[in-house]
Amino acid sequence: MSDEDPAEAVRSLPEPARRLFLTLCCIREDDLCTYAVGEAGDELAVLSEHGLIEIENGRLSLHPGAVEAGRAMAELADSRFHVADQLAAIEDQQGRHDRALAFKAEALGLAYAAGDPHEISKQHHDYAVLLGRVDTGSPRVLAHYFASAAIATRTDAPTLPGEIEMLAMFAFAFGLPERMSLNDDICAPAEEVEGVRLWDLLERLPQRVPDDLSQLVTRAMERAQETMRDWSPLMSAVVLQAEGDTQYADQLAAELAGLERNPGAAPVVHAFRRLLAGERGPGLLDGLGMLPFGMVSKVLATLRARAGS
Repeated sequence: MSDEDPAEAVRSLPEPARRLFLTLCCIREDDLCTYAVGEAGDELAVLSEHGLIEIENGRLSLHPGAVEAGRAMAELADSRFHVADQLAAIEDQQGRHDRALAFKAEALGLAYAAGDPHEISKQHHDYAVLLGRVDTGSPRVLAHYFASAAIATRTDAPTLPGEIEMLAMFAFAFGLPERMSLNDDICAPAEEVEGVRLWDLLERLPQRVPDDLSQLVTRAMERAQETMRDWSPLMSAVVLQAEGDTQYADQLAAELAGLERNPGAAPVVHAFRRLLAGERGPGLLDGLGMLPFGMVSKVLATLRARAGS
């Protein structure tokens, strides 16, 4: 790139590589290698061919003349959304959840500015996931999951079953309010994020069936009850053994061992084993996703109730 204008070199990149370069220009320097190694080998090769990056001894560096141009382009609205979205993912991977939330909030606001309901729904979903890492069970988490599902309902999006599943997992873990107001419980908390105009968006989207939002709650609760039925035998077995009944100890050990082969089930298995070893404190719930949180919290509640405390 010795004779080429840096800004022009960036503009001439294929879109995936251009987005990556703009993101790299905004990443903390000590995060560059972590991201580069794990995420985008093909795009990095394109950037290297254009002379925009160098990788030497496992360290990635950016062409200094192109960084300023990249940062300026990253601030343009059409690029800023993608940059903010990728930066949120990077900060989340690094465990900096507050920074991840800040970038995701920016991406959500920019999605509203762009106006694509499907992207807005996705961003609400992703924001709820990140928010749940730092504010587990918060009404704000529910508001963003519900926002995503409501938009998917009114746009007949293929993501709707997945959104109902997330609402169901929230209901299983934390319950749902007995009465829910679209304005007070969903739109108002969601609109605390700058740029979010959920009420206006839902007003513009066609309502395909009467009481569609009430039906969302009904479908989510039905799925939550199904989840309860699915896991009740395991939870009951854990309760019995935790109380000293070892009649089914071998079967329970085999079931926990089988579950543990699935990496996604490992956290709940670990929590149950700690519980069976005598632990009863709230620390058992730390870091658990919604499904394992619901399972472990229900076992703890049952043990307390049966002990009369």
